[in-house]
Amino acid sequence: MTHYILKIGCPATSGIVAAVTTYLAGRQCYISELSQFDDELAGRFFMRAVFRFNDGVKPELDALREGFIDIAVPFAMDWELFEGNRPMPVLLMVSKYDHCLTDLLYRHQKGELDMRITAIVSNHLDLRAMAEREGIRFVYLPVSKDTKAQQEAALLRLVEETGTELVVLARYMQIL
Repeated sequence: MTHYILKIGCPATSGIVAAVTTYLAGRQCYISELSQFDDELAGRFFMRAVFRFNDGVKPELDALREGFIDIAVPFAMDWELFEGNRPMPVLLMVSKYDHCLTDLLYRHQKGELDMRITAIVSNHLDLRAMAEREGIRFVYLPVSKDTKAQQEAALLRLVEETGTELVVLARYMQIL
């Protein structure tokens, strides 16, 4: 069964949960998970809703997005709505030790980790062969005290280019 995820961030105020849940219920959506967090120091509210369309209702995601704008604008929401059944795009960062990468690749291969590995990044070449053997793009980004800013900029470009949503530090031994 296809489920969808709505992620929201906005200035904290009352009525956000009511507006969002009323909107989804009014479009024949069943909310199976709802999480929210209020960052009182920053004055920001965050919410994540996992939902599906009720039986017999044809999912029309574009129409749902279009209509949600009327909810989002008054609350100044940053929001994203997407199909939840897709694997998350993940970038793995490693050093020269293979045990964490080996475990992640094994779990991914066995279907325990629902992810699409966008690349393996390292500041060492030691694990290049492992990445290539798995058919995964390997990106070598060496780093020194003098090149740290350039390396981090290259990493950010790679995250953007690959559509990565999560970066996993698999025994990557640098502070980012």
